[in-house]
Amino acid sequence: MANNQVITRDVQTRLCGRLIALPTTSTMLQSGADETEAVRRAISIDFPAMPDSLELIRSTDYAVISNVALPDGVHQYKATRPLEIPFSFKLHYNDQQFCPRGALSLLQIAARLHSFVLPVSDSQTRTFVTPAIDQTKAGTPDEGQLEHDAGSPVFNVQRGATSGNLYPPVTCWLHLMWVAEQEPGISCVGYVKEVAVKLNGPWLRGPNNSFNLPTSADLSFTFVHRPSHGNSYGFSKSSVVSEVPAQAQAFAHDVKDGFYNTRALVKYANYRGLE
Repeated sequence: MANNQVITRDVQTRLCGRLIALPTTSTMLQSGADETEAVRRAISIDFPAMPDSLELIRSTDYAVISNVALPDGVHQYKATRPLEIPFSFKLHYNDQQFCPRGALSLLQIAARLHSFVLPVSDSQTRTFVTPAIDQTKAGTPDEGQLEHDAGSPVFNVQRGATSGNLYPPVTCWLHLMWVAEQEPGISCVGYVKEVAVKLNGPWLRGPNNSFNLPTSADLSFTFVHRPSHGNSYGFSKSSVVSEVPAQAQAFAHDVKDGFYNTRALVKYANYRGLE
């Protein structure tokens, strides 16, 4: 059975946030589906509770040039690093709201979370890709024969005609802290940078000779805030949206007025979903 079913509380009682893998943009628009309904049925993970604390740290880089006459130096702004939001939650197999299939639901949710950090392939046959040594980048004797012999070869990827397109990991919507559309909160688009799952015993046995099923799980991920992030650019064109959509940015006033409630900056980006 494909891991595509909705694992979610009823929409009226979902109060602890949700990590949503956004559906494919062209599919959603061409079908004329209501976005709210499409997102409600999307592949997602609901949080049963908030962690004890939520730490948001963001830093800015400056190039500093100083000398004897300018001890504080000249500060040239370089960039502000994207916000990374670490989040963790726990689940127990007896929680019927979030684990309707018991211990199997724990494994399904863990698998779903890990799938959020892997590229998406639209191949229906799951064909393999073939690595091949790129002779143009493997080094030359002029760079030093020892380094050339000891260095790792550089590979590129050759795909067969039926292997389909590859897309970066899915674009996600973190719907975490909500007051209203134009009020401060955390409801933003971006991507999952890293995940960790700790499966805990005592280990269970179940029907159909199933064994070593966990009784609980500690799950965590790091979400990177990036308004209008899409994962289809550079791989294929869509008849509905452009290949590289406009890249909305959250500037100082956007964050001042809405904190990280920035979902409304761009309604549609070029998403390739998991459905």
